[in-house]
Amino acid sequence: MTKKQKELPGMEAPVIKEIVEAAEDYVEIRDKRMELTKKETAATAHLMNMMEKNSVTEYIFDGKKAIIIEGGKKVKVRQLPAAEDFE
Repeated sequence: MTKKQKELPGMEAPVIKEIVEAAEDYVEIRDKRMELTKKETAATAHLMNMMEKNSVTEYIFDGKKAIIIEGGKKVKVRQLPAAEDFE
């Protein structure tokens, strides 16, 4: 285990440009993901509401299947296997 070198009074820690850039890249991507998570949560709630409004627990469209998971607390949309997979 390496020990952190103690700084002398009045001296600032050296700036490591690569670490600063990597941290800034991470923060940018994290913030985008967090914003997308908010949008995904809203879209999931809207889908759930539309399925409940139409009394549907499963719905197939465009090669996908929307399913309300048991208990009615979650909804999933999954890609269906292609028809040629069964030939």
